[in-house]
Amino acid sequence: MSRRTFGIIEILLSGFCFGFLGLFGKRAYEKGISPAEFLAFRYLLAAVLTGLLVAIRSSTISSLWLGWRHVARSLSLGVLGYAVFSSFYFLALEKISASMTVILLYTYPVLVAAGGAIFFRERIPMARLPSVPLAFAGLVCLVWVDLQVGQPIGLVFGLLSAVFYSVYILLSSHWMKDTDTLASTFWIQLGAGLTLFVFSFSSWSRSFEIVRISWFEILMIAFVCSVLAMWLFLSGLLKVRNWEASLLSMAEPITGVAIGILILGDHLTFLQWIGCACVMVALAIVSLPERGSKR
Repeated sequence: MSRRTFGIIEILLSGFCFGFLGLFGKRAYEKGISPAEFLAFRYLLAAVLTGLLVAIRSSTISSLWLGWRHVARSLSLGVLGYAVFSSFYFLALEKISASMTVILLYTYPVLVAAGGAIFFRERIPMARLPSVPLAFAGLVCLVWVDLQVGQPIGLVFGLLSAVFYSVYILLSSHWMKDTDTLASTFWIQLGAGLTLFVFSFSSWSRSFEIVRISWFEILMIAFVCSVLAMWLFLSGLLKVRNWEASLLSMAEPITGVAIGILILGDHLTFLQWIGCACVMVALAIVSLPERGSKR
């Protein structure tokens, strides 16, 4: 198996893990937990679990230390990547419909492709170029039923979430080379978790209450949607191009749709089935082996 193929599998598995976010998040919100509170616990617990995995693997906690430069970079990715991106995403949700927010967020594959071309001289091969509009068209079909603009400022927040997530992907591919991706994931999660915790909680009693009423959802979202998902994504990102990783990560909404059908009893319209097909074809185009390349 080539390095590129292994990276593609890792990114797809990452998208699969991220796809459970809606399921666990919905159950937590039903218990009265705000998105910011839930995200803070998600990343803090994920950092603890990741740290334990690194310590068990290496038989020492000191293996978490990557040097001042890499630790500072990873913390920055946690703050600017996940904490800021998540904050803008949920600010957008408060102003516009969930479907419109998703559409705006998933403009990030285009932003990543443009950033990769400008800063890293990455070019999308002509044979792969149709995957970009095809994937976006499929996503529009998936969420077409609820495209509503409430307050226009929500559009700005939604686009900013895409911008910061794009920056996270581009910087990660450049900064995380030659580092332990699992240890890097620990510092990224810690930076995001501490930032969100500081701005989300007013008392320790509230923190204990959240753990009491939603410990299972927090544990699952921390391990499945953070530890596994983020580690697989960062590991795969080092093996494929930025634009490939951003498009392959669209396995996340497909997984979310599948979970909605199989677990939550959702039903898709004909247009949504067309959307799923478009995204799947786009993923297949991106995953095709490259001629004459062992990457």
